[in-house]
Amino acid sequence: MLRDDALEGTVALVTGGGTGIGRATALDLARSGSDVVVAGRRREPLEKTVADIELLGRRALAVPTDIRDDEQVSALVEHTLAKFGRIDILVNNAGGQFAAPAEEITSKGWRAVHRLAVDATWSVTREVAVTAMIPQRSGVVFFIAFSPRRGIPTFVHATSARAALENMASGLALEWSRYGIRTLCVAPGTIATDGMDANYTQEAKDRWSSAIPLGRPGAADEVSAVIAFLASPGARYVTGTTVVVDGGADAWGAGHPVPGLETHL
Repeated sequence: MLRDDALEGTVALVTGGGTGIGRATALDLARSGSDVVVAGRRREPLEKTVADIELLGRRALAVPTDIRDDEQVSALVEHTLAKFGRIDILVNNAGGQFAAPAEEITSKGWRAVHRLAVDATWSVTREVAVTAMIPQRSGVVFFIAFSPRRGIPTFVHATSARAALENMASGLALEWSRYGIRTLCVAPGTIATDGMDANYTQEAKDRWSSAIPLGRPGAADEVSAVIAFLASPGARYVTGTTVVVDGGADAWGAGHPVPGLETHL
């Protein structure tokens, strides 16, 4: 969507860069001129992303990383700087969740989701900021939230974690703008990915589509194109906010009848 030199001279680090939105983002940033490092727990999809980036004529590096481990996060940033010398764009895409009624989410399950979505994301963000972006006095950091932003049934653990990321983006803009660092949150709605196909029925996907004013799920590259633009000089005055990419779902609301009241145990 951008000129192939719009991000020329920049280096991007994308967590969860082997599949879905992370992979699409890595490719779009490369198409726009970035060299890209992709991180994730599985080497094979990372290597596939790297191979496809290299076909675009850009440099790329795969660094298998569990971002819940602080030592691995430090090694990820060290490898990136050793290879490319700087980090200009950080996309905190890694995350994970499961569907469950709120009353069935255990403390262990709650902590597992928040540890990855919030704690690990902060670990990567701080390491990149302190080691690369603050010293170079420039950079843009992305967080990934969810839409609808009011909450999603059976995902209260995940939506509360993603709400924290929205606040992190706005809060960091208040502190890090003085270093030339922009911090943004992107909130995708229902996005058609391989993960969605593997984990949800067609009935569920059709129900979600019925609550989207544009009438369909989004595609991963419809999110990644927005991220690439926001990373570009064209968005240099945008920071501290959340950009929703959801076909109008957040504006519409839940879009389904509320569940019936249960008056008896």
